[in-house]
Amino acid sequence: MRYEMFSCSSAPLVKVASVKGDVQITGWERNEISAKTSGSKLEVTQSDDSFVIQSDDDLILYLPCQSQLDVGAIAGDMDLRVFENMVVIQSVGGDLQVNSAGGLKINSIGGDLSCRTINGACQVENVGGDASLTDIGGEARLGSVGADLYVRGVDGALSAQVGADAVLFVTPAAEQKYKINAGSDILIRLPLDASANLNLTGGGMDAIRVNFPGVELDEMHGPCQLTLGAGEADIHLTAGSDIIVTHNAEEWQSMADFGPEAWGARDFPGVPPIPPIPPIPPIPPIPGMPNLAEEINERIHERLGRQTERMGRRMEEVGRRTEAAMRRAEQKIRAAEQRQRFSVGGGGRKQVNINFGGQPAGPQSEPVSDEERLTILKMLQEKKISLQDAEKLLAALEGK
Repeated sequence: MRYEMFSCSSAPLVKVASVKGDVQITGWERNEISAKTSGSKLEVTQSDDSFVIQSDDDLILYLPCQSQLDVGAIAGDMDLRVFENMVVIQSVGGDLQVNSAGGLKINSIGGDLSCRTINGACQVENVGGDASLTDIGGEARLGSVGADLYVRGVDGALSAQVGADAVLFVTPAAEQKYKINAGSDILIRLPLDASANLNLTGGGMDAIRVNFPGVELDEMHGPCQLTLGAGEADIHLTAGSDIIVTHNAEEWQSMADFGPEAWGARDFPGVPPIPPIPPIPPIPPIPGMPNLAEEINERIHERLGRQTERMGRRMEEVGRRTEAAMRRAEQKIRAAEQRQRFSVGGGGRKQVNINFGGQPAGPQSEPVSDEERLTILKMLQEKKISLQDAEKLLAALEGK
């Protein structure tokens, strides 16, 4: 375990180059940098008011809250709190939690992202898991979110590519654009006086539902365009499944309740532990709006029922055709047996070959046995051979 303390200005330049474990970085009012690691290596390189920090294990830092912070590669999880300026982060292998920062610029997060109270823009290129954004004071742009997205409160534009569901609780601002592309469902709550043009594209003909006064959609419809109020903002939503737009004031259950890990056991000697971020409390469903999961489940059962009914009708038709083919095959078999007994000679006259027990008057084949006929019919029924193949087999047996 290593522990270091350095004096600095109120706004030093701090670069956390690499950490091979978890990281906790907290802003405070002192003009000091405190660093503690549970490993054996803690390197702090100082040049005037610039610091470069590296560690081979978990790291805890206390920095002036006005620090210019640049974070390199973090192998584990990261917890960041109380910084007034933009924070730049290159990569976090695990989860990242941010509470109160002047802005964020992040390249890559392997796990989940949870951001609260960001006073400027929030730009994230890639999130491997879920993303939760609450109270963003500027633009929020997420290049790629691997799982679910939850957004509550964005003062600027919003754009995201989401792998699964998206839950959006926003108040659209004039001349701002909101563009979300989700692989599954999108639920968006807008205020009753929202002023926006909506372009909605769901995953099917009945995938879009809008709960706004004066807005009615046909029961079956594809992509649609709606105007709320004066249409001052642009909202583009594309979902692989359902889209729900509602004005209801009640909030729904958060899809991204990422509670922070307990850092209490990692505090500094003589420094009070950081209070944990309270989790988002459970929120009841929207009154008057059907439960999405139950409704989707009902739709799936209805579609499966219709598919099963269609499949049943097709199977009945196949059965009728098979029975008809078997009847035709039996008729051909009987006709072949008749030809076996009464062969047709030259000149168009029927010649009856009668044998009174001596040598046959000419070559004569044995009739097709019941066992052979049943075998051919069974092969035809099991679709191992076609009707034409069955006829050829019978013809070959007749000449044996």
